[in-house]
Amino acid sequence: MKKLEGRVAIVTGASSGVGRGLAKVLAENGAKICACARRVEKLEELKAEVEAFGGEVLPVACDVTDADQVGNVVAQCVERFGGIDILINCAQGAMQYREINDVDEAYALEAFESGPLASMMFMKACFPYLKESGHGRIINTASAAGYDGNAGFGAYGMAKEAIRAITRTAANEWGRYGITVNVFLPIIATDFFRETQPEALKNLESKTPLGYIGTTEKDCAPLIVLLVSDEGGYFTGQSYMVDGGIHKHS
Repeated sequence: MKKLEGRVAIVTGASSGVGRGLAKVLAENGAKICACARRVEKLEELKAEVEAFGGEVLPVACDVTDADQVGNVVAQCVERFGGIDILINCAQGAMQYREINDVDEAYALEAFESGPLASMMFMKACFPYLKESGHGRIINTASAAGYDGNAGFGAYGMAKEAIRAITRTAANEWGRYGITVNVFLPIIATDFFRETQPEALKNLESKTPLGYIGTTEKDCAPLIVLLVSDEGGYFTGQSYMVDGGIHKHS
């Protein structure tokens, strides 16, 4: 029996990058996936890829900054699969290089609304079903950009650190319902990273004790699968840096 057989997972930001990779690996481990993002055509590609190895994906278009669309994702997932056991929040906007003096209110709000606020809205919408599950699991996504205070990513980093804060609070409030809430900070060589920031990728690789930057499917997903499985039931309120050893503390 697969580790996540019979479980239902919502994955936001599933059209590309970390979200897509995690959706695929969760499906490989037996979970039924409700995949949401704005680019439906990319979700359909994911669905076809997962169905090719016998998995199941429900693609749902969603702008995570719209509360009604968030509610629609949850409703469609429950209608199709009967409940929710796992929530993976990967969606995030406002990822451009922009120094603090160039960050206006609209851009800062975009970072906040698409990151921590969207994550919280999904958490609240999924809560009744995660509670009913008896083994609810939430994984949120932060970033080393916020942890390190990387220049040029003030709005993005601010949003990602807020995600870590809401994760710790939810872990304290919802533990009594058997719901675990964790956050991971991946430094992963996504296709977007390789194509748009090849020099930055080389620089990161030079700092990594293991000598390479990992991928979602091979290097990041095993931790997430553990945390959302029954074996991960005692891990909650924690931040996990997935970076090949670049950071020595987290």
